[in-house]
Amino acid sequence: MMVAQSLRYQLSSFWTWWRGEIARLMPERMRTLFRGGKPARLLYQGEVLRIINQGLNGEEVVGNYLREIDFQDPEQRRVLTSASEIRLCLERKKYLFKKVTLPIETEENLREVLAFEMDRQTPFSADQVYYDYLINGRDKQNRSLDITLILAPVSKISHALEQLRENDIRINAISPCEESDPNLNAVNLLPLEKREKPHKRYRYINLLLLLLLLLLLCANLILPLWQKTKQAEALDSALSRFQQQASEVAALKEEVDRARLENRFLEAKKRQSQQLLELLHELTLLIPDDTWISHFEIRGDTVHLHGQSLAAAALIPLIESSRLFQNVSFRSPVTQNRQNNTERFHISAELPARQEGRE
Repeated sequence: MMVAQSLRYQLSSFWTWWRGEIARLMPERMRTLFRGGKPARLLYQGEVLRIINQGLNGEEVVGNYLREIDFQDPEQRRVLTSASEIRLCLERKKYLFKKVTLPIETEENLREVLAFEMDRQTPFSADQVYYDYLINGRDKQNRSLDITLILAPVSKISHALEQLRENDIRINAISPCEESDPNLNAVNLLPLEKREKPHKRYRYINLLLLLLLLLLLCANLILPLWQKTKQAEALDSALSRFQQQASEVAALKEEVDRARLENRFLEAKKRQSQQLLELLHELTLLIPDDTWISHFEIRGDTVHLHGQSLAAAALIPLIESSRLFQNVSFRSPVTQNRQNNTERFHISAELPARQEGRE
């Protein structure tokens, strides 16, 4: 536990030192941008400007309640130039306030009406004072407004405004330092056209960071989809390529199968031709010269012989003596041909199974 605390302390010390060293290398305007500032309150007392209850880094410090401003001091100047808002508070003798009653209809243009009524309600004209007002109440029955008019003669605060202008310090508001009525501290005597808008730099930075965050979020959502789309396109392209190759392979396989079938057909024809030649050769050797064959036919595994012979009955044992034939018999009765004294016959013989297997 002690080791962890010591490590955190060392890291914090290093970060503070490193941030300070980096800040010293930056220009003044950039330092004010990154180091940041808080709203500042200045007290104009006598002819002296003081920082109210605020340290050099913007934090509240009771011991530094009224520190006189030194515009040449770099740290004090940084506090003023980096402040998000500067309010100039006036001591009691530098401003006046007066209760005024006006018709309720004047509320819409109250500031202009007060400028018009200034010389009648006060010893000053509208161009001699900085002023503002508080509406204390509305009497709807009498149709009137109860107003507190707060004004500061320009002559009493011109020295402070000149000091701030010469040192390029722009203020956003002028208000009384009134402890008895805290509402008076919220008024702004500075004319509308002279009010410096509060610095929006940090808001702009936050907005920029938010936009960057949204861009990163969108990129985080879109980039995977884009990558998946690219991957899907690559896979589709590869799939199309493989499908084309598969189609080519299938076509080649069909050609190979067709070639094999054709080859088997040719081989079968060749075997049949060889068998036929062998059968014809065997019959040529077996059949005697007084016999001739007029018709030779093979149906499946049976050979049919049609012809004439001087002794047809002698053909059966001759054909059966061959290993190429079995079950030799007459398929029809033998008839006599009286013209040439021969016998007509129709003999069938089966081809043995072993003969088919061997071939």
